[in-house]
Amino acid sequence: MPSLWRCCWAGSGEPDRSAVHRTLSRWLDSDHHAQRKPWSWAAHTADRDLLIGLLDDRLTERLRSGAAAAGAPVRQVAAAGWSELRSGRARDCWQMEFTSPVTFRRGNRFLPWPSPSAVFGSLRAAWRHFGAPAVGDLELDLRLDPLVVTAVCGASRTERVTVHEQASVLVGGFVGTVRYAVDGGVADPQVIDALVALAPFSGVGAYTTRGFGGVRTLGQ
Repeated sequence: MPSLWRCCWAGSGEPDRSAVHRTLSRWLDSDHHAQRKPWSWAAHTADRDLLIGLLDDRLTERLRSGAAAAGAPVRQVAAAGWSELRSGRARDCWQMEFTSPVTFRRGNRFLPWPSPSAVFGSLRAAWRHFGAPAVGDLELDLRLDPLVVTAVCGASRTERVTVHEQASVLVGGFVGTVRYAVDGGVADPQVIDALVALAPFSGVGAYTTRGFGGVRTLGQ
């Protein structure tokens, strides 16, 4: 069952991405080299707390025990079963607020534009990897260009991120709000709704285990 947890993080100022990544990896990773991780995090905008998304129930106790050992109180703030997410409603549009920079990797480049194909391709991949074995896949052919952006308010942000000890990369991301809508009737709105509902738990795009791609859905 996807779940969202709020963790009180010690210190002052913005949480250090590398430090948080190392700590949460130690708590949650059973396979450090797995291409897809069933967890993500983003800093809460109002304080230093972290919002940690889990896509696997087996991580719940690992999160609780790791947080308890570190003296970092954690509490669940949201949860939804895969079948509950799948029973989405048909809507006219969906608004997503990217609360931490969302970025999409193409080769050695990091692209900051949250295009429909990039955002929903990321969410579809998360669903297929973690949700489909339990409740089945969602049909969405992004080759048909089924979604459009109808409104956008935000800006790009560039950050240097340490990835391997002294090595670092420059990551460009987008922070702000984007409204998406189905175009031409070639996608099932209930499928889109299910993927949007998954976003706060899975995060979107690349480096979600480093605090990128945090999402809040609006008007849900």
